[in-house]
Amino acid sequence: MRIAIPQLNYITGNVQKNYEIMLEAIKKAQQVRADLIVFPELAICGPFPQDLLEKEAFVDECRLAVDRLAMECEGIAAIVGAPNLDIQSGIMYNSAYFIQNGEVTDGVHKTILSDYDVFEESRYFVAGEENTPLTYKNQKIRILFDEYESEYIDRSDHIVLYLGIIPFTTESLISRQEILKNLSYKYSKNILTVNMVGGATSILLDGNSLGYNYKGKLVVRLKEFETDFQVVDTHEMGSLPAMPEHRGVHISLVHRALVHGIRDFFEKNGFTRAILGLSGGIDSAIVAALAAEAIGAKNVMGVLMPSVYSSDHSLQDAYDLAENLGISHQLLPIKEIYDQYLSLLSPVFGDKPFNVAEENLQARIRGALVMAMSNKFGYIALNTSNKSEVAVGYGTLYGDMCGSLGVIGDVYKTDVYKLAEDINREGILIPENTIRKAPSAELRPNQKDQDSLPDYALLDPILKLYIEENLSLESICEKGYQRETVDKVIRLVDRNEYKRNQCPPILKVSKKAFGRGRRIPF
Repeated sequence: MRIAIPQLNYITGNVQKNYEIMLEAIKKAQQVRADLIVFPELAICGPFPQDLLEKEAFVDECRLAVDRLAMECEGIAAIVGAPNLDIQSGIMYNSAYFIQNGEVTDGVHKTILSDYDVFEESRYFVAGEENTPLTYKNQKIRILFDEYESEYIDRSDHIVLYLGIIPFTTESLISRQEILKNLSYKYSKNILTVNMVGGATSILLDGNSLGYNYKGKLVVRLKEFETDFQVVDTHEMGSLPAMPEHRGVHISLVHRALVHGIRDFFEKNGFTRAILGLSGGIDSAIVAALAAEAIGAKNVMGVLMPSVYSSDHSLQDAYDLAENLGISHQLLPIKEIYDQYLSLLSPVFGDKPFNVAEENLQARIRGALVMAMSNKFGYIALNTSNKSEVAVGYGTLYGDMCGSLGVIGDVYKTDVYKLAEDINREGILIPENTIRKAPSAELRPNQKDQDSLPDYALLDPILKLYIEENLSLESICEKGYQRETVDKVIRLVDRNEYKRNQCPPILKVSKKAFGRGRRIPF
């Protein structure tokens, strides 16, 4: 059987656009004489539709689009992922419709719903009671939405199709390979996956649709972070040469994921230009470089906003960065505004010593200026906070935490430096001095991050154990970390939950990012 695998970039909530790109794929599959074309779960509505599924008109539009696709499937069968509302019972399933000879059948319902991290399917769907194979051209086709449905695989099945959405994380590339390899080998079945590319706000989808033959060998791989199309002859999968698997995730793949996420966010929301503050530090430098790569340097504006505490080299580093990247930049010193604030507040502050109030004033002035430029010229502000800072609350609400998208909010500070190296691998874009100098917010004289925080080489591993592995204080200490340090870090993370709830959406690249996949009360 010749099966077409279209790896497409779906737009959540835009049923008409999704219909159009799916129809285009069907036409292409017809031209190359494919027998069957397979679309992933929820393709017709786009990934992670959330409460759109509670809108009657939206669900009706999805079903109508499936019927319209069926009318175009002359000489080819199709499997289409879509929400499926049973009118009589009011129950909604996450289904794979089966289109054959222009007719639509319910096909297969997802029997094991995903309710972890960013998935919350039980909020919208009811699990199907059974998984019955489809029969087409005298072959049994087993549909899986989840690895845990593998118990339905039967010896009589000819091919297994995995339709589940697989978001990108640094761990998922390896884990999906292992799962599919083990299933194909265990059941001696050819397995094909069809994944999406693009994203749904903060969630990234990397494509990487895979095919494993019945020997457990990877023989099909579609492109990473790109739309793609491939026809696979299932009768030939056993004789196809084995392809190399991912053995680890290099920082360059995170680099590609973030660029992909920025570009997708801008395109799907109709945005064209970005703005951010350039401090001369590494975080803003990284975000500026990623934005320039994603949407073009001509569409990125950097704002330099030095204060009395800004060093001369930081200002020069910011200028050098803008020149290296070819982005436009604007100098807006904040000393005069800051002095006016202090003058106004002087009768209230009295003789109280300089503290975080004066520090945060500077950050909020900068945030206000960036947002003023955003409003006046139609730029979208990018947030530059890294995951280490977001975790411990090392940022100012309504100041440097402003922005519409958190680009590196799921990248620890130690990995930010690795990103800088990757960005510079073909030439210096991030100034060397930006990389070498000690990180500082420059909000008071001679300030360094490590005045308030443990060294990032110590902080980040503790954060990973607490946030991503959910380990307790005792368990982390058992790994050799000092109790006093671990206790301080945990307290910082816990008491800054209220801040994180006011962060912009953060591009997710780890298995546990801040946002919808980590919901902690405060």
